[in-house]
Amino acid sequence: MENSKIAALVELGILCRGEPVPPAGDGEADPGPHRFSAHTQLCRFENPAFRHPFEDASLAAYATFAPDTTMDAALRRTRLVVLLGLADTPELRAALASRSTVVVLFEPDERVLVHFLERFKLAGLNRPNLFCFTGDPRSFNPPLQDLLPGDMFRLGTPAFFVTDRVRGLYPGWADQVVSYLETLHYRHAIYGLSGQALTRSRPLRNIHRGLLYDQQVHAFENVPEYLTAPSINGLRNRLRGADAILVAAGPDLADKLDWIGRNRERAAIICVNNAVKPLAEAGIRPHFVVINDTSVDSGLVFRHIPRLPESILVAHCLSDLGGDRFRQKYLFGSYLPQIFGERDNLRLHGSVISTAFSLARHLGCGRCVLVGAQLASDNPWGLSYARGTVKDAPGNADRPLINEHPQLCPVATPFGEPLFTTLNFLDAALWLAEEIRVSGVACVNTSKASILYGRGIEYDAEPALSGRVPNLKDLFRPEPPRVDRREAGRWLRREIQLWTSVGEAARTLLADDTPAMTAKGMAVLNQLDGNNVTYLVERRPGFSNWDFVKLVFEGDEHDRRKGLRLYYREVLAMAGEFLALLRVAAQSV
Repeated sequence: MENSKIAALVELGILCRGEPVPPAGDGEADPGPHRFSAHTQLCRFENPAFRHPFEDASLAAYATFAPDTTMDAALRRTRLVVLLGLADTPELRAALASRSTVVVLFEPDERVLVHFLERFKLAGLNRPNLFCFTGDPRSFNPPLQDLLPGDMFRLGTPAFFVTDRVRGLYPGWADQVVSYLETLHYRHAIYGLSGQALTRSRPLRNIHRGLLYDQQVHAFENVPEYLTAPSINGLRNRLRGADAILVAAGPDLADKLDWIGRNRERAAIICVNNAVKPLAEAGIRPHFVVINDTSVDSGLVFRHIPRLPESILVAHCLSDLGGDRFRQKYLFGSYLPQIFGERDNLRLHGSVISTAFSLARHLGCGRCVLVGAQLASDNPWGLSYARGTVKDAPGNADRPLINEHPQLCPVATPFGEPLFTTLNFLDAALWLAEEIRVSGVACVNTSKASILYGRGIEYDAEPALSGRVPNLKDLFRPEPPRVDRREAGRWLRREIQLWTSVGEAARTLLADDTPAMTAKGMAVLNQLDGNNVTYLVERRPGFSNWDFVKLVFEGDEHDRRKGLRLYYREVLAMAGEFLALLRVAAQSV
């Protein structure tokens, strides 16, 4: 019979129930206490340079805790507390008494929850900043990563407190919960500061941030494709029921090339951009190549492959589109939709293998086979990639593990393989495994040395494929997008005028040797901080934002003039680069 208090918690939206975990112990009330979890925090594997990325060096992006941290000490350093094991303890009551703190409760055994609710008044749990979960953390639908608000993880680094009962009877379950939530904290609170968008922006100032420099370069370069390449809307369900082979660039790829070649006619080969070179060198022409990374570096691989007229490029509209390497291209994601039209998007996160899976779903594929999707390495000091890619091989120094940066984060596969990975790939594996679980698309991973496992993902080194790929000829004859070329031309002319004026302003300031140059330069800088020009400069190769900020905002008058000249030389060069791209683009309208 359903417990009425549990039903009330569910009705109030306080409790979410996952699938039960195998019970351990007698199910009696948990006596506590809640002790601080002394595990190695995930954030310790982040580069410490990103712990204090702000102009105000006293602000920290995340916190590390001492092993003997008390609840009172934790509440002074964070507004996010997680308790594993439901017990009426002073620690729990202190956390609940802190009205500014988000409290997350996890309990593996609902028998214990019943005893807890008999002693603890329901009203004590009815508060806006409380979340309570029971069961397997990877069983919720929607997934836990969608149930917990991202803003919650920006309130502070999660501090975990565990009862002795949970520590003794459910150690594996506790590790899963801790890893899941710390990964979400990395996703929402750290990655935005250490990832591509801000990695060259330290120290962070309060400026407008729109497109990255790399994205702006691609936006101007890609105008001809915006006018001619169709949206992925036209690919929806075009391969309904077919198998898909999703090819990533992990080191196991080399051992699977023969198998991929033998099955090219039995499944749609969807290859990520960094894996296309070893496939092409093996004589395998993928049906689709996907790229979602908008950085300039991600497109370098296309300079090292032959033309692939039998392959379709599916690309984010702000990424490198491969020049003349592909006869047909489909774009996803919108840029200036009022001019170039709306396009469907693909769900993706952290790694381009997630984009490959999303494309397979978009095409209507019924089963996916993962090849080279390892997202990890046996080397604690660097990730390895397949032979023939454009990624550098990491060093493999024989040195003791230190359980913090620059060592990679230790992980274990379902087969007991001890591996290491980056925080970004750990997050990508969690996101994609959960995405696969709730999608219902059956997946097979061909590598035991992979962290991409979960419900719905089985292992088979060489699965048998018996289907056939439908004829793709119609996909090479799509209708072009409907774009008003006159409006596109007007936009290009406005951009040319804009960057001409930006370049002229920089040239004028650089020619000014009077004492007034500093005041004028700071006034113009204030304008460029507010219209994205400074952010574009920050990302440009060779520019040191660290040196610029130190000279302009921390130095004397001489340093400020030097820093401003450094900045405006970069602005002038960037404006010239953009104008060259825009003039080429204008020839296409």
